[in-house]
Amino acid sequence: MKKALLLIPILILVMIVGFLAVPLMNKDALSPTEDWQGKPFPEFVGKNLLDGNAHLNNNSLPQEPYILNVWASWCTWCIKEFPILLKLKQQGVPIVGLTYSDRPNDALKALQNWGNPFSLIIDDYEKGYLIQTLKVSSAPSSYLIDRHGVVHYQQKGYNPDFARDFMPRLEALRKEK
Repeated sequence: MKKALLLIPILILVMIVGFLAVPLMNKDALSPTEDWQGKPFPEFVGKNLLDGNAHLNNNSLPQEPYILNVWASWCTWCIKEFPILLKLKQQGVPIVGLTYSDRPNDALKALQNWGNPFSLIIDDYEKGYLIQTLKVSSAPSSYLIDRHGVVHYQQKGYNPDFARDFMPRLEALRKEK
C-alpha cells in the first residue's frame, strides 16, 4: 500500500508534464498566426519610416509581385536575414519592410548598420495595426504578394534558404497576367 502511495506523486508529475507538452507539439500554439495565403493584404494607413511626414497605404505598395518582410532592429534572426534580402534587392526584387515593435530611431540606426534592402518601409510602431491584423508573433516573417495585393506564400522565422523558397514563386507570379 505504501508503494502505491509513492507512485501517486510520480503519476501526477507525468500527467502535468503531458498536459503541458501536448499543446507545445503544435507549432502555432506558442505563436498563433493567421494563414493569409489566398487572401488580400489588409487595408492600412501607416507611417513611412524613411519619411516621418509621409503616410503609406495599399496604393503605395508595388504594383508587381513583391515580398513583404517583417523585421526589427533587436531581432538577431533579422540581422542574419538582411544579407539575403540585400542580395535579392540587387537582383531587382521589390521588398517592402514592416517594422515589428521597433522604435523608429532604432530601426533607422539598424538600416545604417546593416544596409537597406527595402523599397519602402511601413513604420507600424505607434499603433501596431498591421502586426495585429496579420497576427505576427515573431520576426522575421515574410509574405509573397502578387500585383493584385493577394498573399500567395508566407513564412515565419529565419530561413537560410529564403531566396530558394521565394524566387521560384515570385517568378511564377511575374509570368501571370
